[in-house]
Amino acid sequence: MTGTKTLVVILAGGQGSRFWPLSRGAKPKQFLSISDNGESLIQSTVRRIQPLVAGDDVRVIAHSGLHHLIEHHVPTVKILNEPSARNTAACIGLAAVYAAVESPAVDPVMVVLPADHAVGDEALLREALEEAISHAASDEVLVTIGIPPSTPHTGYGYIKRGSSLSGRAYRVERFFEKPSLERAQKYLEEGGFSWNSGMFVWRAGVILKAFEMYLPEMYAGLMKIKGLLEIPNGDVDAQIAEIFSTFESTSIDFGVLEHARNCIVIEAKDFGWNDVGSWDQWAENFSTDVNGNLIRGDAVVIDSTSCVIRSEGRLIAAVGLNDVVIIDSGDAILVVARESVQEVRKVVDELKRRGRKDLM
Repeated sequence: MTGTKTLVVILAGGQGSRFWPLSRGAKPKQFLSISDNGESLIQSTVRRIQPLVAGDDVRVIAHSGLHHLIEHHVPTVKILNEPSARNTAACIGLAAVYAAVESPAVDPVMVVLPADHAVGDEALLREALEEAISHAASDEVLVTIGIPPSTPHTGYGYIKRGSSLSGRAYRVERFFEKPSLERAQKYLEEGGFSWNSGMFVWRAGVILKAFEMYLPEMYAGLMKIKGLLEIPNGDVDAQIAEIFSTFESTSIDFGVLEHARNCIVIEAKDFGWNDVGSWDQWAENFSTDVNGNLIRGDAVVIDSTSCVIRSEGRLIAAVGLNDVVIIDSGDAILVVARESVQEVRKVVDELKRRGRKDLM
């Protein structure tokens, strides 16, 4: 937009534990490919946003252990260091501070995106983001992109739309955490709800004001970091890391958005959004055989329906199975009912408890 400085901040520090055993700490989900063309999720995220912003206005924030992967996958972006894992609120707050210091003469608009989502119609996504950028540039609002729900999905948060503003923008009446199946079905029947995509747009100064109001201790730390960036003194990176380590680990939704009264939602057109949060959702990006099986790699599948099977080398033979996911990474095999794919992270938790760092 004319006269508006827009930065894209891509959150790339997550591990993607529900994608174990292929997603590991050293190479998490965002660096894996879900497409036949081999493009990784983070590469797709950066490519589809570039028509909206200048090439040097894309930032990727992640911990230092992932910087080499970011440089390899998306070498044109600027990398921001996430000193330690403190969830999305601290991560976004730090990115807002960097944006404010980098562009002190303006209050830049921040487009905050996860690194690991899939999108079918990229033009429709950009259309929704452009509308969000317009609202964020002109008003002191916190904007989220809402997805029209197609099923009573229990793995997403929901947004209850309030009064209409203009175009596809609405005030947010309330955010809801991931619901039970019964409650999700009620949301669909009632109407007026959107899936919370985790895509946000706001000005850096506006989100920092929200931190000051709803996360005051974190805000105070962010202002100390801002001072260090403006007037460096000594080992700035070490000082930032020390301050950052004291921050509460909380999500931006729980820490800020659920309390704020200046939230609006853009009810996007259906642009084929998939947060690729599980192997079940990964399978939605590919064609299945006549029995509804998604097969990738060396496999023999007999008398089985609606299975998801992926092998990184060895032959997988499946007989008489229904709605089962089998993933062979070479050094580990996951077997899980499709209805339980959201629970795969429990495997990672158990491996951590057992000290199995070789498989994490």
